Amino acid sequence: MTDAELAFKTGSIFNKKITSSFWSSFKGKYGRVQVEVLVFLSEVESAQASEIVKELNISKQHVSRILKEFISDGYVEVVGNPNDKRANLVSISPLGQEFLNEHIEISNQTFDDIVSKMNEEEKKKFLDAMDTIYTILNKVE
Repeated sequence: MTDAELAFKTGSIFNKKITSSFWSSFKGKYGRVQVEVLVFLSEVESAQASEIVKELNISKQHVSRILKEFISDGYVEVVGNPNDKRANLVSISPLGQEFLNEHIEISNQTFDDIVSKMNEEEKKKFLDAMDTIYTILNKVE
């Protein structure tokens, strides 16, 4: 197996066993791309729509529709950009963060269930490996 194949398979199994419960918890209300916008906004203080387009690689029109729905639901707030009078900044609202946190908790429960089935040595190796991967990938541009 090549390094790239291992990376893909690792991501695939991690998604299947760990993060899929997070994404599927939104079924019926929002799709994955919409949730990715909300997650992105929870990770940054605020952003212009053009930054969301670039970061998530989705169309400007799609971002516009998603933001309109989130604004209508009270999950996103819009303010003027003090650095550019022609642009607005969007940020996740407290209600939006609360909504997102409820779904994160579902994912946390799934994660805890999986980790609880590991012995102490496996748990330590697993958590150390995740920490290492997270740290290294955050350094890569």
